[in-house]
Amino acid sequence: MILPIRFSKSGPEGWPNLADLPLEHAELLAGLPLGQDFAYFQRPEAKLRAGIWRSTAYTEKYDSYPTDEFMVILKGEVTLENDEFSETFREGDAFLVPKGFKGVWRQPVDMLKLYVIVE
Repeated sequence: MILPIRFSKSGPEGWPNLADLPLEHAELLAGLPLGQDFAYFQRPEAKLRAGIWRSTAYTEKYDSYPTDEFMVILKGEVTLENDEFSETFREGDAFLVPKGFKGVWRQPVDMLKLYVIVE
């Protein structure tokens, strides 16, 4: 049976207490992203994943963002910037980074977000 899935703002039971692990990143400019990622839902044939993610502060550069990713920031902030654009997203903000975005992800503090990714 297919049912709706509730996304908890604190992650699944026990998730907040899991040790932080190294996270995937693009070209690292500062810091080292350590955290956790939990997919509440995956549909591999559609290359779709949705979940919750947390990370320590870091900065990375993208030559081409690898996916379309919709995010809602639950805690923290991130500034996305390139030669034509600079915007900071904070707690409560929702935004989409389109596949192919070229620029810098500046995350000066720890962050917690919900996400939906389409590859």
